[in-house]
Amino acid sequence: MPYCSFRRKPERRLPGLTALASLLMLLTAGAALSGCASDDDGDNWSVSAPVSAGQAIRLDSVPSHEPASVYRLTYRSTDARNPQQLVRVSAQVLVPRGRAPAGGWPVLAWAHGESGLHLTCAPSVMGIGTVQAHFYDGWLRQGFAIVATDYPGMGEPGAPLLLNARSEGMSVLDSVRAARERLPDLSENVVLNGHAQGGQAALAAAAMASTYAPHLRIMGTIAAAPPYLDEQTVQELLHPANPRSFSPAVPELLTLGQSLVEADPSTDINEAFTPRGQRLLHEAGSMCASDFFPIAKRSGLTPATLLEPEADRVLAPVFDWAKYPGFSLPSPVLIESGAQDLHTSTSQQKRLVTRLCAAGTAVTHRVHDASHNGTLAAMTTEAHSFAGQLLQGTTPRSDCNSSR
Repeated sequence: MPYCSFRRKPERRLPGLTALASLLMLLTAGAALSGCASDDDGDNWSVSAPVSAGQAIRLDSVPSHEPASVYRLTYRSTDARNPQQLVRVSAQVLVPRGRAPAGGWPVLAWAHGESGLHLTCAPSVMGIGTVQAHFYDGWLRQGFAIVATDYPGMGEPGAPLLLNARSEGMSVLDSVRAARERLPDLSENVVLNGHAQGGQAALAAAAMASTYAPHLRIMGTIAAAPPYLDEQTVQELLHPANPRSFSPAVPELLTLGQSLVEADPSTDINEAFTPRGQRLLHEAGSMCASDFFPIAKRSGLTPATLLEPEADRVLAPVFDWAKYPGFSLPSPVLIESGAQDLHTSTSQQKRLVTRLCAAGTAVTHRVHDASHNGTLAAMTTEAHSFAGQLLQGTTPRSDCNSSR
């Protein structure tokens, strides 16, 4: 990367970001970064520095009721579509109050589940709600600092690449690198954790870390309800057993289709979706997942009335970018599934476990009597225990050599 020198601007200070201030900042931010940082990065931390992935752009303190210092971080990550380009990504960072332990606070790198494609659907923009606060509080009490990234195109302008495993994984790793650049009390010891789309992100980050972010020490990975879009899963999405009944595949396929259009505007999405389906594509890109799902369900669309015969071919690029970058992970993995999960079936998660085990990864797999979202709450005790064993240097028991 070139070395860039810019004229120093007067310092601008933000004591805290309100929701309105956050939105205004998002609307004025640059969409993508390449080569040199722009003059309007808004942070005097480094006005003359080589630009690279994992580099912090700015760190703003955010008012919060959390028992922690809370920040909004923006940083640079690699563009999954073009490795020579950088994109600007956002994250939340929570640091426990008090004195850091020797070596610094261990880091929980949290990757959130699918929340929508619009940049205002990013958790760093929406803020910390009651459910999320309860989740974060548990990890803060365990002595972890939390780095919770958004994904490219969320929170900062850009094209959102839904379920792009490499994009998500690089964001997870780069967010931790950027947070450690600004907050020296954060340790190099990292536990990766994610739910649904975030479970995929955490596993992808674990696969890429040794070459992409070798200075981080990935101790282990926790993935709740991670998707596995192998050939069987793709066929189940596109050709379900009951094509004339509504299923979560309807909003998922529409959102994947809209993501593909935003990533590659030359895509003829009309060849994938019927006219009825096409009318919902805009909503898939402008609404958050919690609002779009009920609209898709009320539309009466089913896979049979949504998809055109060419859907397999047109949507092939998104199924390709959803592939995991690797399955041989050097540190232990905990996968938690919900038996009542209608979004990410336990059968596809079991196939993922089998693939990881076959590649030599040590995997602990648990199935709870829980829904897709309920899995996250059901796994809390076991997840804390798993992470605690990793910090103590104990290797959790693997289920790979036992009959499950």
